[in-house]
Amino acid sequence: NTHIGKKTKFEIAQDLFEKEILPIIGLRGDEVVLRLLRNGCAVGTSMAQTLPNHRHSMLQSIKGIIHDNNTPLFYTVLDAIEACRKVQADEHLIFVLTDGDDTCGVSIEKLIDVETIKKYVRNYKVLLVQLAVNSPLSRNNLTAFTNALGGQTIGLDSVDSFPQMRTKLKSALNLSGFSNKFPLEHCFNTLQGADKPWEEIEEAGIDFHQAMLLYQKDILTWMPDYNVAVTALQFAELHFLFSLFFKSALPEDVLKTMLSQLKKPYYYSFDCIYWDFATARWRYFIQQNKIQQLPNEDAKYEDNPKQSLESEIGRNDSLYAADIPENLNEDMLNSNETLYSENKIYRVELAPIDVPAFQLLPDDKVAEGIKMKKPKILKDGDRVIFKCK
Repeated sequence: NTHIGKKTKFEIAQDLFEKEILPIIGLRGDEVVLRLLRNGCAVGTSMAQTLPNHRHSMLQSIKGIIHDNNTPLFYTVLDAIEACRKVQADEHLIFVLTDGDDTCGVSIEKLIDVETIKKYVRNYKVLLVQLAVNSPLSRNNLTAFTNALGGQTIGLDSVDSFPQMRTKLKSALNLSGFSNKFPLEHCFNTLQGADKPWEEIEEAGIDFHQAMLLYQKDILTWMPDYNVAVTALQFAELHFLFSLFFKSALPEDVLKTMLSQLKKPYYYSFDCIYWDFATARWRYFIQQNKIQQLPNEDAKYEDNPKQSLESEIGRNDSLYAADIPENLNEDMLNSNETLYSENKIYRVELAPIDVPAFQLLPDDKVAEGIKMKKPKILKDGDRVIFKCK
């Protein structure tokens, strides 16, 4: 539980709950379930706790949490899914805030089967917040996990100030549909692009008199002038309103009711929001989660394992080409065997334990003709080169 500034991550998580989560839950008819990211690395009795539908009591429960260093993330989400399945509700929301990857070492596929995800979870709103997760691998694992659930994830970086974290979280709550507050936040506040003359706008199908009509009805927030070019931001608002009032064929009173859920100026677009006729409200399209590309030095050697091995030997001062055993032939290079420093050769196998791990074992066939002692424990600075098939 490291510090970010003067506060621990745990304290920041509590403050974020109080400032951003608490105001949008605890409404009449809500059922709020708390499941802590600690202990419980086993399938069995759920550790989920139903909270009283009272915001002060919820806050006291959050403030009373005692932090530990475990993150049974997958089991926690499993409990959340099971809690949602037991309750008939118009919407099911799963909010997860974590400062790291799952620590139970269990595969998500073993806990939550694909049919459950398709039948239930894909209909839930899932938001996973990564609080100061610095490892690129952990961030990608968390993002991939969220993608499997059909949810959204955001990162609150350790360099962010608390106000910046609040802004990011507030935006994520809006975009993911957790917050039903109106008006919807703008899709954008700035846009790049050259100003457009009215000749070009009319060629695109929007007449000047239609723009004037929208302005006279106090819908368009800027007054059109045929002799003045239109900025990219102004054109975006005009295009959004023009599509609603001149292309949708909906009655004007209905359109004005729809606009009451948005705020002026109307900086929105139809690839950002859509009208949900089932609930009579605007909703954001679910945005695609971003996967960070990680460097892969071995990619260029995947088609030539021998070149990979020779290159690794050339880069390691402790290994020399003269040290390579003569009987290390092409078949050995293309196998899963590993060349270890000081002329020791091992094969890499999955260890026979629940948590995925590798162990190094002497390979009699590879070691044949080579004087080999018992394998020593790897220490910092040792190198093991292997290729998994």
